[in-house]
Amino acid sequence: MTRPEPTRRRRDQGSATVAVAIVFPAVGLLFLTLVQAVMVSVARDVALSAAEEGLRAARARQGTFAQGHAAAGRFARREPVLQSPTITVTGTTTVMVRVAGSAPSVLPGVHIGVARTARGARERFTTPGPPP
Repeated sequence: MTRPEPTRRRRDQGSATVAVAIVFPAVGLLFLTLVQAVMVSVARDVALSAAEEGLRAARARQGTFAQGHAAAGRFARREPVLQSPTITVTGTTTVMVRVAGSAPSVLPGVHIGVARTARGARERFTTPGPPP
């Protein structure tokens, strides 16, 4: 039985440790970037859903901008993934609700703002009559 040369074995010692020390931070950063992308996506979905909820309340026949603002605010604040939400309701015949905030950050020094808008015609009843 032949034995490997001792000098050759000494050269290979520690090469796995060096490889892990180089690769592990890159894999960790990639994982954190993926988690950050998911957080931003969910925050955008929450902002859009809050804007749509506010639009439903504000554009109703008896609805007001204050009711739309309150409905959007309640929805946005129930979801912790949208931080510091601000709501704006504007319009006359077309109501626009804008919800803005920020996504939670898992990467240091990264602050990503999120804003979504929902628009719709104000509901009104008309009577049939001759065309104008």
